[in-house]
Amino acid sequence: MKNKPQPFSDEEKECTDGVFDGLAIKGKTVTARSFYGCLFRNCDLTGVTFKNCRFRDCRFESCNLSLAAVRGSSFFSTSFKDSKLAGVDWTAAAWPLIKLPGALEFAGCLLNDCSFFGLCLKGARLTNCMARESDFREADLSGADLTHTDFVGSLFGKTDLRGANLDQARNYAISVSDNKVKDARFSMPEAMALLYCLDIKIV
Repeated sequence: MKNKPQPFSDEEKECTDGVFDGLAIKGKTVTARSFYGCLFRNCDLTGVTFKNCRFRDCRFESCNLSLAAVRGSSFFSTSFKDSKLAGVDWTAAAWPLIKLPGALEFAGCLLNDCSFFGLCLKGARLTNCMARESDFREADLSGADLTHTDFVGSLFGKTDLRGANLDQARNYAISVSDNKVKDARFSMPEAMALLYCLDIKIV
Protein backbone atom coordinates (compact mmCIF):
# COMPACT_ATOMS: atom_id res chain seq x y z
CA MET A 1 0.00 0.00 0.00
CA LYS A 2 1.09 3.53 -0.65
CA ASN A 3 1.92 5.51 2.48
CA LYS A 4 0.19 8.86 3.05
CA PRO A 5 2.02 10.64 5.89
CA GLN A 6 -0.14 13.78 5.74
CA PRO A 7 -3.67 12.55 5.03
CA PHE A 8 -5.52 15.65 6.20
CA SER A 9 -3.59 18.43 4.54
CA ASP A 10 -5.75 21.14 2.97
CA GLU A 11 -4.66 20.29 -0.55
CA GLU A 12 -5.44 16.57 -0.31
CA LYS A 13 -9.13 15.75 -0.48
CA GLU A 14 -8.87 12.10 -1.52
CA CYS A 15 -6.67 9.24 -0.40
CA THR A 16 -6.45 5.80 -2.01
CA ASP A 17 -4.69 2.76 -0.51
CA GLY A 18 -3.19 4.84 2.28
CA VAL A 19 -1.66 3.26 5.38
CA PHE A 20 -1.93 5.32 8.57
CA ASP A 21 -0.04 3.69 11.42
CA GLY A 22 0.01 5.39 14.82
CA LEU A 23 -1.81 8.49 13.59
CA ALA A 24 -2.87 10.73 16.53
CA ILE A 25 -5.40 13.48 15.81
CA LYS A 26 -7.41 13.39 19.02
CA GLY A 27 -10.24 15.92 19.04
CA LYS A 28 -9.52 17.24 15.54
CA THR A 29 -12.08 17.96 12.82
CA VAL A 30 -11.73 16.30 9.42
CA THR A 31 -13.99 17.78 6.75
CA ALA A 32 -14.97 16.52 3.28
CA ARG A 33 -12.20 13.94 2.87
CA SER A 34 -12.58 10.68 0.93
CA PHE A 35 -10.70 7.49 1.76
CA TYR A 36 -10.68 4.46 -0.53
CA GLY A 37 -9.10 1.16 0.48
CA CYS A 38 -7.21 2.75 3.37
CA LEU A 39 -5.86 1.07 6.49
CA PHE A 40 -5.90 2.85 9.86
CA ARG A 41 -3.86 0.96 12.46
CA ASN A 42 -3.08 1.87 16.09
CA CYS A 43 -4.55 5.34 15.57
CA ASP A 44 -5.86 7.63 18.30
CA LEU A 45 -8.98 9.21 16.82
CA THR A 46 -10.69 9.88 20.16
CA GLY A 47 -13.29 12.62 19.87
CA VAL A 48 -12.49 13.28 16.22
CA THR A 49 -15.23 14.86 14.12
CA PHE A 50 -15.56 13.36 10.66
CA LYS A 51 -17.77 15.83 8.81
CA ASN A 52 -19.08 14.86 5.36
CA CYS A 53 -16.29 12.33 4.86
CA ARG A 54 -16.43 9.14 2.83
CA PHE A 55 -14.87 5.80 3.74
CA ARG A 56 -15.04 2.96 1.24
CA ASP A 57 -13.35 -0.44 1.61
CA CYS A 58 -11.40 0.89 4.59
CA ARG A 59 -10.13 -0.97 7.67
CA PHE A 60 -9.62 0.28 11.21
CA GLU A 61 -7.46 -2.00 13.35
CA SER A 62 -6.65 -1.44 17.05
CA CYS A 63 -7.85 2.17 16.83
CA ASN A 64 -9.57 4.38 19.37
CA LEU A 65 -12.59 6.20 17.91
CA SER A 66 -14.48 6.66 21.17
CA LEU A 67 -16.76 9.71 21.20
CA ALA A 68 -16.04 10.29 17.52
CA ALA A 69 -18.65 12.29 15.60
CA VAL A 70 -19.58 11.02 12.15
CA ARG A 71 -21.80 13.86 10.94
CA GLY A 72 -22.81 13.37 7.32
CA SER A 73 -20.07 10.79 6.74
CA SER A 74 -20.57 7.49 4.92
CA PHE A 75 -19.04 4.08 5.52
CA PHE A 76 -19.26 1.50 2.74
CA SER A 77 -17.68 -1.95 3.15
CA THR A 78 -15.76 -0.62 6.14
CA SER A 79 -14.53 -2.86 8.95
CA PHE A 80 -13.41 -2.21 12.52
CA LYS A 81 -11.28 -4.76 14.37
CA ASP A 82 -10.15 -4.71 18.00
CA SER A 83 -11.09 -1.03 18.20
CA LYS A 84 -12.84 1.24 20.70
CA LEU A 85 -15.95 3.05 19.43
CA ALA A 86 -17.75 3.87 22.67
CA GLY A 87 -20.32 6.66 22.58
CA VAL A 88 -20.57 6.96 18.79
CA ASP A 89 -23.93 8.16 17.43
CA TRP A 90 -24.09 6.26 14.15
CA THR A 91 -27.46 7.84 13.31
CA ALA A 92 -25.61 11.07 12.47
CA ALA A 93 -23.80 9.38 9.57
CA ALA A 94 -25.02 9.54 5.96
CA TRP A 95 -26.95 6.39 5.17
CA PRO A 96 -28.13 5.57 1.62
CA LEU A 97 -31.85 5.38 0.93
CA ILE A 98 -31.17 2.24 -1.09
CA LYS A 99 -29.27 -0.57 0.62
CA LEU A 100 -25.84 -0.92 -0.96
CA PRO A 101 -23.60 -4.01 -0.76
CA GLY A 102 -20.89 -4.05 1.85
CA ALA A 103 -22.28 -3.93 5.38
CA LEU A 104 -20.44 -2.55 8.38
CA GLU A 105 -18.28 -5.04 10.23
CA PHE A 106 -17.18 -4.89 13.87
CA ALA A 107 -14.98 -7.64 15.28
CA GLY A 108 -13.71 -7.64 18.85
CA CYS A 109 -14.74 -4.00 19.31
CA LEU A 110 -16.00 -1.90 22.21
CA LEU A 111 -19.38 -0.48 21.16
CA ASN A 112 -20.77 0.64 24.50
CA ASP A 113 -23.25 3.55 24.60
CA CYS A 114 -23.62 3.69 20.81
CA SER A 115 -26.81 4.58 18.96
CA PHE A 116 -27.94 2.55 15.95
CA PHE A 117 -31.55 3.69 16.31
CA GLY A 118 -33.60 3.10 13.16
CA LEU A 119 -30.63 2.25 10.95
CA CYS A 120 -30.62 -0.26 8.10
CA LEU A 121 -27.87 -2.70 9.06
CA LYS A 122 -28.89 -5.74 7.05
CA GLY A 123 -26.14 -8.34 7.08
CA ALA A 124 -23.95 -6.33 9.45
CA ARG A 125 -21.39 -8.18 11.56
CA LEU A 126 -20.97 -7.44 15.28
CA THR A 127 -18.96 -10.38 16.51
CA ASN A 128 -17.09 -10.87 19.78
CA CYS A 129 -17.97 -7.29 20.70
CA MET A 130 -18.93 -5.48 23.89
CA ALA A 131 -22.12 -3.58 23.02
CA ARG A 132 -23.40 -2.53 26.42
CA GLU A 133 -26.08 0.13 26.91
CA SER A 134 -26.41 0.65 23.14
CA ASP A 135 -29.60 1.48 21.25
CA PHE A 136 -30.77 -0.91 18.52
CA ARG A 137 -34.44 0.07 18.59
CA GLU A 138 -36.20 0.09 15.20
CA ALA A 139 -32.96 -0.97 13.50
CA ASP A 140 -32.96 -3.50 10.66
CA LEU A 141 -30.53 -6.21 11.73
CA SER A 142 -32.02 -8.92 9.55
CA GLY A 143 -29.41 -11.47 8.56
CA ALA A 144 -26.86 -9.87 10.87
CA ASP A 145 -24.09 -11.84 12.58
CA LEU A 146 -24.22 -10.93 16.27
CA THR A 147 -22.41 -13.94 17.64
CA HIS A 148 -20.41 -13.87 20.89
CA THR A 149 -21.41 -10.25 21.61
CA ASP A 150 -22.41 -8.91 25.03
CA PHE A 151 -25.61 -6.82 24.87
CA VAL A 152 -26.14 -6.13 28.57
CA GLY A 153 -28.37 -3.07 29.03
CA SER A 154 -28.86 -2.57 25.28
CA LEU A 155 -32.26 -1.62 23.90
CA PHE A 156 -34.22 -3.70 21.38
CA GLY A 157 -37.71 -2.57 20.36
CA LYS A 158 -39.38 -2.97 16.98
CA THR A 159 -36.00 -4.29 15.86
CA ASP A 160 -35.85 -6.55 12.79
CA LEU A 161 -33.79 -9.58 13.78
CA ARG A 162 -35.18 -11.98 11.19
CA GLY A 163 -32.53 -14.47 10.19
CA ALA A 164 -29.98 -12.90 12.55
CA ASN A 165 -27.43 -15.13 14.25
CA LEU A 166 -27.16 -14.59 18.01
CA ASP A 167 -25.36 -17.83 18.76
CA GLN A 168 -23.34 -17.38 21.98
CA ALA A 169 -24.52 -13.77 22.26
CA ARG A 170 -25.32 -12.93 25.88
CA ASN A 171 -27.09 -10.62 28.30
CA TYR A 172 -29.70 -9.47 25.76
CA ALA A 173 -33.28 -8.53 26.67
CA ILE A 174 -35.33 -9.13 23.53
CA SER A 175 -39.11 -9.30 23.62
CA VAL A 176 -40.38 -11.73 20.97
CA SER A 177 -43.67 -9.81 20.85
CA ASP A 178 -42.05 -6.43 20.24
CA ASN A 179 -39.34 -7.50 17.78
CA LYS A 180 -39.19 -9.51 14.56
CA VAL A 181 -37.30 -12.72 15.34
CA LYS A 182 -38.45 -15.21 12.70
CA ASP A 183 -35.61 -17.58 11.74
CA ALA A 184 -33.25 -15.85 14.16
CA ARG A 185 -30.75 -18.18 15.80
CA PHE A 186 -30.30 -18.22 19.59
CA SER A 187 -28.33 -20.56 21.83
CA MET A 188 -28.91 -21.89 25.33
CA PRO A 189 -28.87 -20.93 28.10
CA GLU A 190 -29.22 -17.27 27.00
CA ALA A 191 -32.27 -18.11 24.88
CA MET A 192 -34.19 -18.65 28.14
CA ALA A 193 -34.30 -14.84 28.42
CA LEU A 194 -36.78 -14.85 25.52
CA LEU A 195 -39.28 -16.66 27.71
CA TYR A 196 -39.09 -14.12 30.50
CA CYS A 197 -40.63 -11.50 28.20
CA LEU A 198 -43.74 -13.63 27.72
CA ASP A 199 -46.78 -13.61 29.96
CA ILE A 200 -46.17 -17.13 31.18
CA LYS A 201 -45.01 -18.91 34.33
CA ILE A 202 -41.86 -21.00 34.19
CA VAL A 203 -41.79 -23.83 36.74
